[in-house]
Formats: sequence, C-alpha cells, structure tokens
Amino acid sequence: MVSFEYKVITIDRSFLGGKDKTDVEPILNDMGRNGWELVSVVPISSSGAGTTTNIRYYFKRQRF
Repeated sequence: MVSFEYKVITIDRSFLGGKDKTDVEPILNDMGRNGWELVSVVPISSSGAGTTTNIRYYFKRQRF
C-alpha cells in the first residue's frame, strides 16, 4: 500500500515583495528536488479586510 507524508510551508507575503512572485521559485525548486510535489496553494488573510498576508503551500511525497 502506498503511503504519503505531507509538508506545509507558510511564506509571509512581504517576503515576496508584493510584486514579483519569482522569489519563491528557489524554494519550490528545492522542494521538488527533494521529491516533494506541490498539491495546493492557499492565500491566508489574518485580518477581516480580506488582504492576503501569507501564502500557504501544501506538498506531499511518497513515504518509503
């Protein structure tokens, strides 16, 4: 039976500079090299204003 392990990374939107999202590419590429598959991206709002303050990335990989 195949089983998986999961990892969640939350990145503060200010890390991305609010403009160009390419700053996150090295992180995603590193995760991919280590066998992690990106399965979901969720914007997180910490205030009632609906402004995205963080972005949460969900990964999975097969457990051996």
